[in-house]
Amino acid sequence: MPLPRKSEPKIFQILVRTHKTTLFFTVPPSTSIGFLKEQTLSALTSGLNEEEGIPPVTKVEDFELCRRRVVKGKDRNAATQREYDLLEEPESTIKQIKLVNWEVLYIQFKNVEGQPLEIIATDPPIDDEEDGETQHTVQSSLPLDKGKRKATDDNDEDSP
Repeated sequence: MPLPRKSEPKIFQILVRTHKTTLFFTVPPSTSIGFLKEQTLSALTSGLNEEEGIPPVTKVEDFELCRRRVVKGKDRNAATQREYDLLEEPESTIKQIKLVNWEVLYIQFKNVEGQPLEIIATDPPIDDEEDGETQHTVQSSLPLDKGKRKATDDNDEDSP
C-alpha cells in the first residue's frame, strides 16, 4: 500500500535575512514576491535599519530578494562560496517559484545608482556552543577554607 502524499502547507513561514536581522513572514502559498518585498520594506522603514546599520530604503526598488543557491561539492558555510539567485518576477507566487516552508531569502540592497551591493547576512549558529560558554558563576561570600563546624565540648556539657 503506497504512503499517502504529503499535502502542501496552507501557510508558509518565510524568513528574510539581512545583516544580523531575520524577518519572519507567515503567508499563504498564493503570496506574490512583490507582496513579500512590500512587507520587507514596511519592516525596514519602521526604524529597523537605524539599529543594525542596514542601508536606508524608501521604496521596493531599493533592494531585491534573493534565494541562496545550493552549490554541490562546496562547503556551504564558507561566505566566499555563497551564490544567490534573484527573485526578479514580483508577480510570481511562492508556489510558482517553488519556495519551501521555512525558506530563507536574503536582501540585496542597491546603491544610489541602482547597482546591486554585496549581500551581507550573518546566519545564526546551528548549535548552542556560544550560549553554553557564557555561564554566570556566583561567588560565595564565605571564605573557601571553612567547611562544616565541628561540635565543641561546650555542646557536650549541655547534654544529660
